[in-house]
Amino acid sequence: MLRLALILLGAVATGLAVAGAILPGLPTTPFLILALWAFARSSERLYGWLETVPILQSALAEARRFEERRAIHPNVKVTAIAVAWTSVVLLTMTGQPRTLVAVVGVAALAGTIFMLWIPTDRS
Repeated sequence: MLRLALILLGAVATGLAVAGAILPGLPTTPFLILALWAFARSSERLYGWLETVPILQSALAEARRFEERRAIHPNVKVTAIAVAWTSVVLLTMTGQPRTLVAVVGVAALAGTIFMLWIPTDRS
């Protein structure tokens, strides 16, 4: 049962990571780290597959940095936070539905908290 839950968590995190690679405002690296963690504990095959997804290659480099050093490069942090909140502001200014603004706002807040929580790689 735990294995199935981890596979499901990894699949959802992978979907969010891919969406983050395409959509401004949604971070990629935190979701990719979560997917790698979940797949590493549940499915060697899915873990290996995740490392071959072309759109995630730059985020994978950051995930590997995180895996090795338990830290995220400062440029990644600043860019992720800036893009996330710029997206919220742009959605608000263009009169998008409040539900959409709220969903993107929650994702931006979650990404910001994660980025501030994880240590910064100074090397």
